[in-house]
Amino acid sequence: MILLVFGFYLLNQDVAREISRILHVQDLFTKWIKWLIVLLILSIFIATFYSGITFLLPRLIRLYRFISYLIVPFFVIAAVRTRTQYLTVFNTFFLLTAVTALIAFLQGLNYLPNFWPEYWVEMYSENDAPVATLSPHHKHIGVVMLVGVCIGLGYFLIVRNFFLKFLIAVSILVMFTVPLFAGTRTYLLGFVGVFPALIYIGRVQFIASLTFLVIIAYFTLSAGGEQITERVEQKFEKRVASRVERFGYEGLYRERTVIYEDILRAIIQHPYLLLTGTGYQNIFSFIGANGAHNNYLQAMMELGLLGFFVFISFLVLLWRNLKWSMKIKDRQISILSQYTWVAFAGILMTMFVGETIWGQAAMFTLAGQLSFLFALAISPLYWISRYQKLFTTESER
Repeated sequence: MILLVFGFYLLNQDVAREISRILHVQDLFTKWIKWLIVLLILSIFIATFYSGITFLLPRLIRLYRFISYLIVPFFVIAAVRTRTQYLTVFNTFFLLTAVTALIAFLQGLNYLPNFWPEYWVEMYSENDAPVATLSPHHKHIGVVMLVGVCIGLGYFLIVRNFFLKFLIAVSILVMFTVPLFAGTRTYLLGFVGVFPALIYIGRVQFIASLTFLVIIAYFTLSAGGEQITERVEQKFEKRVASRVERFGYEGLYRERTVIYEDILRAIIQHPYLLLTGTGYQNIFSFIGANGAHNNYLQAMMELGLLGFFVFISFLVLLWRNLKWSMKIKDRQISILSQYTWVAFAGILMTMFVGETIWGQAAMFTLAGQLSFLFALAISPLYWISRYQKLFTTESER
């Protein structure tokens, strides 16, 4: 399917020509994606050198999938060329996220069954997974809903119609609640980045939006919130309170710190890993775990310090691109860019405890979804620089 989609675009000479241009642009975050892909490919040889060919086929499959997600921005920027296309695709993205939230919400209340094979359900049975994303992992739904909440706030400010505002507010509340059903603490950590970002972009807007959402939440819970609160309380008891009771507050983070200690021990014992890395999807050979549970450490361990530098450079330039997009003199584009940036601030926090933007098997399509969103949000930067007159004319209609 991936080959069919990309092949369709590449056969379009106009799109292929634009992708060729984008490959040479130096002020978009795609600049660092190119180098990240090169290092990932080279790291396969390093992984094979350290661990042999036993796990080579799964590693190649995951690499193919991860690279496919990483090249999504080139296609999005090349294909989304006008204000109308931009808003249509963004509207569709938010609508699909809202539909996903509704399905997951109904699953959380046991009105809908899960739609996953039994072996996936067994694998993640601890968290009553799966839920309504293309991955059964609780963190995946948490990050998707975190993005949905942030983008939803942007739409809440954009629309004028009160009824649409009400529907958006309800969808935001559903998105906010779904990860609580899944019991993902990573989702809550994301708000450590989201709240300061919201305050940064507009204190008055933030307070007004929050006040309205609190009012809607009050009436929603009053109408029939006992089942919702009971589900959330059960998850809190299982994922937080019981752990604190058994292990103290250390129980909330100990499973991560054990892995971090193993990483430090591996680097001390094998300092050459800072130069070579373990190779892509080969971290298990050195720490006995499939992931670092920290996106930054994962990049450093698998690709070495050079790969870590490239990965951080990619994130920094993406941050700047989103900030530049916020300054575009078009109200809707500016607001959507602002709240995509807010979502990115939250995502950066989730990356401290998991591999949010990486090729981990459990995360399935998450990296591709985020690549699509970020590329869409900053696509006007490219097209304004290429066809400013055309874009401005369409914006004024």
